[in-house]
Amino acid sequence: MNNHDPDSTPSPADEPRLAPLNWPHLVMLLALPAYALLSWHWSWSAEVTLALGTLMALAWLMVCERLSPGRPDWQPSAADMRRDASSLGLAAVTDTALSLLIHAAALAWQQHEAGASRGGSLQPMWQWLPMPVALVLVIAIGEFLPYWLHRWAHERPALWRWHALHHWPTAVNASNSVLVHPLNLLWNKLGRLLPWFLLDVPADVMLWAALFIQAQELAAHANVAGSLRGLRVWLGGAELHRWHHSVVLAEAGNFGTVLPWWDWVFGSLVLPKAAGPTQVGWVPGSWRPQALRWVDLIRGPLHQKPKASASADSAKSGDVSPRT
Repeated sequence: MNNHDPDSTPSPADEPRLAPLNWPHLVMLLALPAYALLSWHWSWSAEVTLALGTLMALAWLMVCERLSPGRPDWQPSAADMRRDASSLGLAAVTDTALSLLIHAAALAWQQHEAGASRGGSLQPMWQWLPMPVALVLVIAIGEFLPYWLHRWAHERPALWRWHALHHWPTAVNASNSVLVHPLNLLWNKLGRLLPWFLLDVPADVMLWAALFIQAQELAAHANVAGSLRGLRVWLGGAELHRWHHSVVLAEAGNFGTVLPWWDWVFGSLVLPKAAGPTQVGWVPGSWRPQALRWVDLIRGPLHQKPKASASADSAKSGDVSPRT
């Protein structure tokens, strides 16, 4: 675990001894069970439940960012939100296409299993576990491969080229949490779903786990004031994930966006005393895209030449150098 000394790197503000509570994050989490019950009562499809829940969580956090920002200079501009909305739309198309493929594969698998012995099915184990226990276990399992994929994306240039888009902004907020390359989104979703399918996790448990994960990913990027205090080592959240976006490599751990558990296990947890990093964006010394153009993003970063020098851009736009 990397407990960074805040004195070694200037910080916008030091966290007070007892920081204000991050109530927007907690209210959102407390609302999830009620939302789940309503969606079940009204017989919404899994797609509608997940999409609507995600949009409501995003809207809630963006409103709270305006009312109680963690850093006023991290508020998204109108241009930023148009960019992020485009990314959200592209992600929705990618997600829909992937969902259709997954449903077709799941149907084929069910038909195959229907004609075979079900003696090896793990369904009885999940039915025996209490729902809260099953949910926690499924969330932890679902975060294992995304944790490693995220970590490898920062360590391996071939993967970093597809992940670099997410670190383009020089601010961290709920709006740009959706700024992700479709291929990056694809490997995260497959890394989460594959173990769930192999372990025969029931569909309803997968849905509630996915809803929690989506909400946590948004909250981890939200520019809201306050702390989760002792809960942050269990739930993660913005005060931990901000450090992941730091331009100082020693601070940029916390690869578990949703939960910090795997960071604890594999020694990548960054738990400083300061409220947040001085600057976020790219760590110096690695590849960065030349421009944020959607045609290039769809074709892929392999078609783009590395940026030889970011100094001129940084002076004009406030961008920082690449991260690794």
